[in-house]
Amino acid sequence: MKGILNKIKIYLTDWKNLLTHSIVGIGILLGGIFLPIHPHARMTVVGSVVFINVLRMKYI
Repeated sequence: MKGILNKIKIYLTDWKNLLTHSIVGIGILLGGIFLPIHPHARMTVVGSVVFINVLRMKYI
């Protein structure tokens, strides 16, 4: 259990991960204000960012 929590902490404190999520979050926020975006599309974008970050951290 401690190993899993340690990996989650590393994932959440990685600066590239924080930057990517910040950019996507701001984009989704602005898009939600100015464009009618379906909620499923928003969830797909966020899920894709998480998936790509997990792959990046695991294999790079």
